[in-house]
Amino acid sequence: MALNKEWHRQNRMPPRATREQRIKWHAAHAMACACRAVPDSIKLDVEKLLKARRGTSVRQAGCMWP
Repeated sequence: MALNKEWHRQNRMPPRATREQRIKWHAAHAMACACRAVPDSIKLDVEKLLKARRGTSVRQAGCMWP
């Protein structure tokens, strides 16, 4: 999937992001860009967040999986 440069420009990961911030960022990223895989360390949490928010899984959002 192609890189969404505009989304990345407007949605920088906070410096020294907490786990919760990383989960939220990667969930938004999966919906907007998905140019890379969600890290394994938070993949299940991102999946839960996406299902709770929109009923959409990371896989359905087009996120790349290793």
